[in-house]
Amino acid sequence: ERLGTTSSGRDRLAELARCMDRAKHSTETSIVAIRDVDVDDLPEVLALNERSVPSMNSLTMERMQWFAGNAAYFRVAESAGSIAGFLICMAPEAPYRSPNFLWLRGRYRDFLYIDRVAVSAQFRRRGIAGTLYRDAAETAPSRFRMLACEVNLRPRNPESLRFHEQYGFEPVGTQDHGDVEVQYMIRSLPL
Repeated sequence: ERLGTTSSGRDRLAELARCMDRAKHSTETSIVAIRDVDVDDLPEVLALNERSVPSMNSLTMERMQWFAGNAAYFRVAESAGSIAGFLICMAPEAPYRSPNFLWLRGRYRDFLYIDRVAVSAQFRRRGIAGTLYRDAAETAPSRFRMLACEVNLRPRNPESLRFHEQYGFEPVGTQDHGDVEVQYMIRSLPL
């Protein structure tokens, strides 16, 4: 009997295909490298940011360069030479005028503000955002006692809400900006 010519052979082939698919996804996750952003990464990071609108605000290249020079944490997840995701965090003393950042700064000290996180569509559901968050928590100076962020309630971002709840973030307030409403969330360090 040749493999795949009987129902039991087809079942074995189907199981082999599923195993190969799982191995492929686990290999792709394991070859992701987390590293500091480089100026040459900024066009690709900006493109990923723009593909993530309206879950996050649109940016110009000038503003992305500003983040590169002012962020307390700006790292990328890289796989096979492509940017799979990125995370930008700000320290509370940063010269940053975001109303969400200022809301948190008015209520908390010693926090690392998650300004934006994005993962490219082909790399989603592989743990990249969680890996970036863990890296930020592990590499952040010990003076930071919590991670803080906001998540859109309008337009609703259910994936981000679920993700942050799974990582133990707790809601601490909301703010309505007119066309956007956000929920502020914090998580004590370490993760």
